[in-house]
Amino acid sequence: AWTEAFAPMLEEHDVLSVEEEFSFPLLNPETEAPSKSFVEAGKIDGVLRHKWSGQVKVLEHKTTSDKLGPESDYWARLVMNSQISKYILALLQQGRHVNSVLYDVIRKPAQRPAQTPLVDDCGVKVVLDANGRRVRTKDGKKWRETGDAAQGYVLQTREETPQEYHQRILSELRYEPASYFAQKEIPRTDTDLMEYMNDAWALSQQVLYFRRANLWPRNPDACTSFGTCEYFDLCAGRASVDGIRYDLRPRRHAELEIVEDRKEFLTNSRLSTLRQCARKHFLRYEQQVESVGPVDEALRTGTLFHMAAENYLKQFIYNPEKP
Repeated sequence: AWTEAFAPMLEEHDVLSVEEEFSFPLLNPETEAPSKSFVEAGKIDGVLRHKWSGQVKVLEHKTTSDKLGPESDYWARLVMNSQISKYILALLQQGRHVNSVLYDVIRKPAQRPAQTPLVDDCGVKVVLDANGRRVRTKDGKKWRETGDAAQGYVLQTREETPQEYHQRILSELRYEPASYFAQKEIPRTDTDLMEYMNDAWALSQQVLYFRRANLWPRNPDACTSFGTCEYFDLCAGRASVDGIRYDLRPRRHAELEIVEDRKEFLTNSRLSTLRQCARKHFLRYEQQVESVGPVDEALRTGTLFHMAAENYLKQFIYNPEKP
């Protein structure tokens, strides 16, 4: 369903790269001197070029549960999203002029697997009374097809199969695509880029301060703000790093193929984690602790969609030698 909704936009652009990794110096905005401890790093969902104007744009996939109408606050939040400024700065470092991002937003369906009425060989729904006998209508001519709690009549059901659920959701997405898929281009000004540079530098200095002071304060207000934090049981003293609930990971940034050398990576995920909670940042990026329990559903859905979109878009990567 997404590929069908995305197709008109894709026809107007060349795909220059997909999941492109980068690193570049983290600069002090006042002195322009590079940080001695950190470099900016990350991965861009995609880089597009408009076929007629030649304008290069960052492509960013987002999954959300929010509504996508023009009145939604979701779009206003994306305007303030700083991670795109990092991506544009990365491309500018490569000499590629970019000043906008094309957000490709997917609203996740809220429908869950449902109960499907059981039917007999004639396709008639089955209703049983409290004694397990099939119930007829008042005139006795037909089988009853609706339940009645007061009389103890129960419509017999079974759980929807994965195939039936798939078809129901797919039909919903195709029937109302504008409610689930939207693309919107948002520009980035020099002021936006400078604001990001100031923020990134300030947060990097915050990490160094907390590290020197050996002080990583908790933020209890963030423990359940976006679902329950993966480190909640560890912080609450209900678990330990024993390889069962929590374990150590070999790398800070397993999502990247490029590896840290003399300087640490300052990724969007790292900055976002620090903004949420300094203790969470300490556990994930200083001690390199990871949860080995069940993955949050929203995170799993977003990750799987990004994998699917990556594989789909790779077949469209621009190749000037291609006929």
